[in-house]
Amino acid sequence: MVHSLKKDRVKMITFIGMAVMIIAVVVTAATSSVIAAAAIHIAGLACFFVIESIEKTPDSESGLSFKRFFSDLKKPGVIPLILLMLILTPAQMLMSKAVFGRAYVDHVLGRVNMPGLDQLPLLLLNQIIFVLGEEIEFRAFFVGKGMKHISFWPVAIGGAVLFAAAHYTAGAASVVAWDLGGILIDAILYAILYRKTGNCLISFIPHFLNNMIGFFLVPILFG
Repeated sequence: MVHSLKKDRVKMITFIGMAVMIIAVVVTAATSSVIAAAAIHIAGLACFFVIESIEKTPDSESGLSFKRFFSDLKKPGVIPLILLMLILTPAQMLMSKAVFGRAYVDHVLGRVNMPGLDQLPLLLLNQIIFVLGEEIEFRAFFVGKGMKHISFWPVAIGGAVLFAAAHYTAGAASVVAWDLGGILIDAILYAILYRKTGNCLISFIPHFLNNMIGFFLVPILFG
């Protein structure tokens, strides 16, 4: 009886958290509301840690496990998938330059509010905190907790669409579609990587490195 009640409570919190994230992303995309943007992060982080607390999740089963990091990294197919994702970022940027020229990077820089390379320590700290937060919210919570109640692919694709929409900024339709399409593909790959490991610290690696590769390539390709 107690186990059933706990399971029902976890399911309710999961669906409420997912619903809040979806609504907050829609509102953010439509209005650029800072409050709605904050709600995305608060809902994802809070629901993940509340569920972990309710279930008394051991480190061996947690979606955020520092202890399992190296063993998860060695799982079959993990490193090749990470390397593939690291190749995709410069490839996309080269294609973006060829197709859109400076318009693409101007759009991307317009939607990010980060320190520049001249403030590298601050940029690194900013990216570590921000990317880890996104991986907990979108992979460990939305995908990880979601696929316990819904099958993997619906939450992976739904989470990827949500992740891309959370990065929406108005602009030329073709540039926006290209930008969000790249983010969507990345998010699906992050979800697959999460399913392989059950650890968002592993999906953090290509997410963080992809962002940093992008920052370093901008002045080289578009400077």
